[in-house]
Amino acid sequence: MKRIIITTMPEESRIAITDEAGVLTDILYERPEATHTVNHIYKGVVRNVLPGMASAFVDIGRGQNAYLNLKHGKQTREMGKLFVGQVIMVQAVKEEMRGKGIRVSADISLAGRFMVLLPYSKGIHISKKITETARRQALESMAAPYLARGCGFILRTAAADAKEEDIAADMEFLWQTWEQLQRRFAVAKNGTEIYSDADVWLRLLRDYVGRGETEIVADDEAVVQRLGELCRNMAAMSNVVIRYVESKEDIFKHYEIDTQIEALVSNRVELPSGGFLQIDYTEALTVIDVNSGHFTGGNPGETARIVNMEAADAICRQLRLRDIGGIILCDFIDMPKKEQREALIAYLTKQVRYDRVKTVVCGITSLGLVEMTRKRERQGLQSLLFDTCSHCGGSGTVLSAQTVYLQILRRLRQLSRSGRLKTDIMITVHPEVGTCFTKGVLKELRQELQRDIRVECDAVLHREAYSLLAVNE
Repeated sequence: MKRIIITTMPEESRIAITDEAGVLTDILYERPEATHTVNHIYKGVVRNVLPGMASAFVDIGRGQNAYLNLKHGKQTREMGKLFVGQVIMVQAVKEEMRGKGIRVSADISLAGRFMVLLPYSKGIHISKKITETARRQALESMAAPYLARGCGFILRTAAADAKEEDIAADMEFLWQTWEQLQRRFAVAKNGTEIYSDADVWLRLLRDYVGRGETEIVADDEAVVQRLGELCRNMAAMSNVVIRYVESKEDIFKHYEIDTQIEALVSNRVELPSGGFLQIDYTEALTVIDVNSGHFTGGNPGETARIVNMEAADAICRQLRLRDIGGIILCDFIDMPKKEQREALIAYLTKQVRYDRVKTVVCGITSLGLVEMTRKRERQGLQSLLFDTCSHCGGSGTVLSAQTVYLQILRRLRQLSRSGRLKTDIMITVHPEVGTCFTKGVLKELRQELQRDIRVECDAVLHREAYSLLAVNE
């Protein structure tokens, strides 16, 4: 049975989703001060149009203008040529991150329990997991009156076992919401929000409670009460069991969630066979290197196959848990046989279908790297939990003591050549750099520069920092 564990405090709620074996499959952090914008809808004003970039910047009342790509989305393309001052309805599709503003789209979508309403699309798209012909025909028949009004639907897998009256109620609710949105848009002030997505608890039930039995465990009575109310008011929630746990012990520790989260902060992920993944993040993409480690079973081809298949599982899980988005390049172990490479791509493609966020396996590049993309909506776990290192500036490295020592020598000689070295000098450095200034080095410097050079160590200094202080004669 799937289990959802929730631990809350006023400053943060943490939500862990585990499978039947207790293995963490998703982790969510909800902080009151963090403003989520994905799926929110705004009455925006076009402030700038860049035809050469096929984009526009839209004022949605949140300080930095939102970015609108004019090439993406059916409705966006059909709006035609935009002009400055034009008022348009847009929906946030990606949150502000890494200094970039919110990304918006004119293609509006409204998510319900069993479906997504697409006001500007036509036709119905039914989940491939709903295979029964009679059920698919019934869903098409129910959607027909709304499709005649010019909208479209995406039917989720959750609609497979739901009652027809519940599905009909969801369709009507979404359609009424869309009509209300249009009325709000007509009277709202420019640059204001006219629709916000559901709260975290409704989104949790909508996105993570499937057809199987689900147990929700929480350490907050108010959360249990809210979830109970939602389950009573939402269709097809009879398979959810909600329990309040009052314990002095952290429930994340009790269910061994903390140890699984700790593993997510490491760039190295161990595989069952003894191999491992190395995950490295850059501004443009994420790179995952697959290594066999100390696994030596079978011949080289079989070793590569076993480790790569394990890595495919681990990569899909890590993408979900760390919420990695954008371009992902995976350097799997080379496999000589074409059928082995094709089997790996097929398996990876199958595994990414379990991700609720759209993930695409693009194939193998000419360099033998597997290229993937995953829709980036919110900040990944790495950005949420960590700040850029104040010492290395995000590079992951700092200058060696020897390099800093040479920088100081270079600077002293530049000052001497320019005639600006007119007094004795006190050099303050980190102790590791100070070890490079031996008695012999200082003696040679004094002779070369014709100045008294003294060195003082300060452990508080960063290794790359130093100061040159003029000492009055």
